[in-house]
Amino acid sequence: MVTVSLITPVFNEQRYLPAMLDSVRAQTHSDWELLLVDDGSTDDTPTLVAAAAADDPRIRVVSSGTKLGKVAAFNAAYAAARGDIVCHVGGDDELVPAALRLRVDALGPHVGERAVAFFKILIVDEARGTETVHPRGAGGNMSGPSITMTRPLADLVFPVPPELPSEDIWMGNLAAALADRRIDSTDVVIRYRVHAGNSNPRAKSFAQMSEAMHVRSRAFPRMLAEPRFDLPATARAQFEQQWRAEQLRRDGRVLALLTDRQLPLVERLAYASMANPPLWFARQKLAHRAGGWRGR
Repeated sequence: MVTVSLITPVFNEQRYLPAMLDSVRAQTHSDWELLLVDDGSTDDTPTLVAAAAADDPRIRVVSSGTKLGKVAAFNAAYAAARGDIVCHVGGDDELVPAALRLRVDALGPHVGERAVAFFKILIVDEARGTETVHPRGAGGNMSGPSITMTRPLADLVFPVPPELPSEDIWMGNLAAALADRRIDSTDVVIRYRVHAGNSNPRAKSFAQMSEAMHVRSRAFPRMLAEPRFDLPATARAQFEQQWRAEQLRRDGRVLALLTDRQLPLVERLAYASMANPPLWFARQKLAHRAGGWRGR
């Protein structure tokens, strides 16, 4: 049977962690391991993860009590993983019951290859009280808990550079660029919660969002500079375009963004909508109606 490794850094997740653990235990595919890294939590998270590991040998606590940082925690969890297929579940998210079965069905026949599968996610926005399937269209979501890799591909993508603030831009873009096989599924595999404690800058002020987004986007030049990757020319051009667009966005150059024909229209509109406070405000108001077209 194909083993799925779930890598899960957690920090102060006592409110949501029990539901996440229940969703993993309820999987219809039973050959899995959950690698938990408690990233220095100050609530009851360490107690919860220790109890879960004591009750189920498939759950392992890789580290607890030490503040590693989000990316270093991801790397530690992956270093301990033994599975044929690797994916991520957040401590505040919930897998649908067939989530791992869907991933195994997609990648199980290709575990010896560099293969990636992207799935739909259900974004549960606590503040708005909305639930929206992302992304729109036929493609899967290229970020976060959708990304599912075979071990040969994951061994290329990891480790994530520890100086980066988060893993998603690095993992999703490199997995797509370096894979010999890509599968996009219309199946929803996870309930992804958006709440005040998320590391993603969606709910922050414009100034906070802008700085956080710029720091996260430094993954693009970092990927371009990494000597261990033989990036395809198309991926290299795409990363260069994304980094250029981010610099224009940070400088508030809306017209330059909208007229940059090297970027797809949906990317131009997305970057422009985050280029100044009024556009950011409008984006936030319309996010549940207009979002989900970029594949992440």
